Amino acid sequence: MIKKYKRSNSGSMRRTSRIYFTEVNAGKLKQLRTFLFFYSQLVNYYIEMFWASKNFSSQLANKTITDKAVVRFNITARLAQAASKQAKEIVNSQRKKSENKRTMPIFKNITANLDARFFGINNFKGSFDYALTFMSGLPNVIIPFNKTKPTNAFTNNGWTLAKSIRLGIKNNRLFIDLIYEKPIPALKETGEILGVDLGYRVPLATSDKQLIGVELKAKIQKIGKRRKGYNHYVETELNRYIKQLAWKEIKILLLERLKNVKKNKRGKFSRKVNRLLSMWQYAKVTKKLEQRCAEEGVLLKFKAPWKTSQHCPLCGKIDDKSRKAARFKCTGCGFEEHADIVGAMNLKVLELAGVYSLRSLKSKAVAYKWL
Repeated sequence: MIKKYKRSNSGSMRRTSRIYFTEVNAGKLKQLRTFLFFYSQLVNYYIEMFWASKNFSSQLANKTITDKAVVRFNITARLAQAASKQAKEIVNSQRKKSENKRTMPIFKNITANLDARFFGINNFKGSFDYALTFMSGLPNVIIPFNKTKPTNAFTNNGWTLAKSIRLGIKNNRLFIDLIYEKPIPALKETGEILGVDLGYRVPLATSDKQLIGVELKAKIQKIGKRRKGYNHYVETELNRYIKQLAWKEIKILLLERLKNVKKNKRGKFSRKVNRLLSMWQYAKVTKKLEQRCAEEGVLLKFKAPWKTSQHCPLCGKIDDKSRKAARFKCTGCGFEEHADIVGAMNLKVLELAGVYSLRSLKSKAVAYKWL
């Protein structure tokens, strides 16, 4: 029987910390580069093999398949198994697509997923903190490296190193991704319910009337044309804004489900708005919020975005005339607030009413004491 791959500690959270090899002997770097380019060819060999046989199962490759690669490429059986596993995961990405839309993937990212059979990390006796050693078919080299601020943060907050790493090349620079694990905490039983509206004008607007990161829009507009690395700067700023939420006090976090929100939008807005949209990293912010909720024991829920910026959370009236740009003034009761805050407040309305969408509200007149 060919067993499916199952990750150890599958009930744990996983995070990565990337370390670039900046102070490593050029000869060692050359050996690792040569290995990684060879490894990428090996993964593509397996991809072609699985694709030709239409093998989309979640089972690992059998010994007959890996033995062929051992003989053909003169590699160890362990390395053949690792490459076949990585290839199988890539091929399986096409499994959910309909048969007429499947296309054979190509392994372009030069990275190798390595488990504990291929490496060891030990304390280094010298000017570095650690020494990374390779084995089982990888170049026989020792790579010294130092702790970084992220690795110290993981260690000091109860995270432990997993039994796997990623070795790769990005922008012609060699790196390793150290993978940290930590048990998922229990969900909080007490705390606040917080709605958060994610926008490109105001990154985070909350139901308790906070506007976080309002200065980012002006910074993006000031920068003008796209600069190399500016997306990374925006991502760093967004991560900083996420930390400003009162995580210790939150029990439930509510977001709008905005899947494919920017799809087919280019060309429908002005160049200025398109510029802002290109810097709106909704997917990354959502992913970061999901990770932080898991770490803090906060329950994350998604609600429908329908009319959330046009619905008055005080009287329940829905009118598109109530919103003008960033301002909301209800045409029914006169309630005024920032439009993004109103959107966040309505997410909380939906949660308190126990519904997913404003369409499901039984009563249009809804008054809440928390306003």
